[in-house]
Amino acid sequence: MDTVQIYKELQAWFDYDNYVDVESCTLKGLHKELQVRKNILDSIEFFGEGNDYFNQILAGNPLISKTIDLDTHLAESQTHIRQVTFGHIESLRRSLEMFSQESFVKGSNQLKKEVREKALTQSMRAVVMGTNESRVYTYFDLESSSDDEIIGSLRALLPMWRKEYGIKGRKQEAFGLGKILKLVDYRILPMIDLLLWAKLNDVSLSNTILSRVLYPKLTDEVRGDEQLKDTDRPIAERAMSGETCKNVESFINKNRHLMDVTLAMLKKL
Repeated sequence: MDTVQIYKELQAWFDYDNYVDVESCTLKGLHKELQVRKNILDSIEFFGEGNDYFNQILAGNPLISKTIDLDTHLAESQTHIRQVTFGHIESLRRSLEMFSQESFVKGSNQLKKEVREKALTQSMRAVVMGTNESRVYTYFDLESSSDDEIIGSLRALLPMWRKEYGIKGRKQEAFGLGKILKLVDYRILPMIDLLLWAKLNDVSLSNTILSRVLYPKLTDEVRGDEQLKDTDRPIAERAMSGETCKNVESFINKNRHLMDVTLAMLKKL
């Protein structure tokens, strides 16, 4: 597809004016926007197609957080701690049945005593998932323990678990309010959508094209090719990978009082 054709295709769906209300999104809403786009990328990479949210974006309604209820979003989307479901347990048991029948008493579906008493994480790493599996399955009692006691136990156990399984922690970059606001100032959400469209259609978008499409008005303070190459595009690509979503989630977890504040108001802080 040549440059002229790319412009025609982009003009058929992309309009930067659809993104002008991004500053009215809350911090919680921004997290949802980033999560949605990571899921779209996964859909494109695994299935070769977008999803319903991407169809909504292409239809001119790119601010997904404006169209859904965000009350339970953060509770349901935490990256680092999630509740294990019965479906998850059933899946792990099926994996044991498939790959390690010696884990069961011969002629029955009962797990051997030594398997039942072994930590689930140890069993799954050794038998099914290999050394790349890094999830640790645990539980805590909300009623019999205070928040501080639970958090204190996690602090004590984490270094022990990391040593036991030989898993080092992910190095977290310094990430504060300034970097969050750059996502708005550098028009990262619309840039992500353009890059997702390009990936879906196997099209190469140059920084020149991105700059002209993202800054269409003569009154815009344009960020040009070099700024996109050195700063903006790498930020967008990192956001597509899911790293920025994790960082925003971590920032919100440390600053819960800000999660329902709009990006416009955060700019004034």
